[in-house]
Amino acid sequence: MTKRQLTIIIGSIIILTQVVLFKNYLPFLSNKIVVKGISCTCPDAEVMSGETYLKTITPDSLKKYDLNYSEIYFEKGISTSYDPMGVHQYIVSGQVIGKESISEGDENYYPLFRIDDYYDEFLYNIFKWFIWGLLLIESYILYRLVKRKMNDA
Repeated sequence: MTKRQLTIIIGSIIILTQVVLFKNYLPFLSNKIVVKGISCTCPDAEVMSGETYLKTITPDSLKKYDLNYSEIYFEKGISTSYDPMGVHQYIVSGQVIGKESISEGDENYYPLFRIDDYYDEFLYNIFKWFIWGLLLIESYILYRLVKRKMNDA
């Protein structure tokens, strides 16, 4: 095995490992919901994107209700030192655990969501673009190595 072949194999393993480790930051492997907090007596957050994913993770027992997926309630809200009201945009992951309505007797139900993990969208995007750039550069270098190997053969 030549040094170039070894480099190609190791490079491929590194890229695949990074894809597995950083799958939450790659759009085609991500199961995230982007929400923006609402400061009122209505649901806790407006769903900016991810309504379709939210529908897919809703348990079958709740699908018989006509849930409004444009807004959601949280089991425990988002609160940080720089955003105590949780009104920034956040990327959340978790599960739908029930339904809530604004008031008793109201027929409009919203999903009740348990947050497993959340990120501030701005910080998440900075890290995401860094990862994408790194993978793009590594993929280009690996492509050039493979192309050079094929030209030498």
